[in-house]
Amino acid sequence: MSSYKTIKPLLMIVVFSILYGCGSAHVKTDIQSQNIGSYRNILIQDVRVYSNEQAAKSNAPLQEKLKRWESYSRTQLEQYVNGSKYTLINSLDEAEGNTLLVDLDVNVQYGNRALRWVVGFGAGKGGVDSVLTVKDSETGEVMYKANADSDLSMGGAGGDIGDVLEENIKELIKQYSDA
Repeated sequence: MSSYKTIKPLLMIVVFSILYGCGSAHVKTDIQSQNIGSYRNILIQDVRVYSNEQAAKSNAPLQEKLKRWESYSRTQLEQYVNGSKYTLINSLDEAEGNTLLVDLDVNVQYGNRALRWVVGFGAGKGGVDSVLTVKDSETGEVMYKANADSDLSMGGAGGDIGDVLEENIKELIKQYSDA
């Protein structure tokens, strides 16, 4: 019985470390908005998810992740529009009334998971920087813009940049819906 009481706290620490493995995302937003209440349609134009890191450019598994994250990001935008007052259109030819053009630009910095695991304290830091830009289709005027900057600097098992990206995109879309 006494060995169980000794092992239990250690087991709890191990479980906590594993659950904390996704690291934490710190989302900071910078929002500029204009009156967007009169618009009826949204056309999602470009959704770009990429990494400027040299290692990512030549790594097929990482490139595949970027494609999946791009699909995830577009799906999140589409789900928001479908659940909102707006009508999602596929081209300007479908537009009846005012239309907002949406672009999402997501830069992923993988960092070094091994360094985050072994060293911690910011070593091997990864991150996700995203910018959501919404323009008027007729004038090209920016009607709304938000930036989200999330970082992954620690976490059990080195953290998961995919979880950080998902949280970043959800927060960015939430900021739009709150505007």
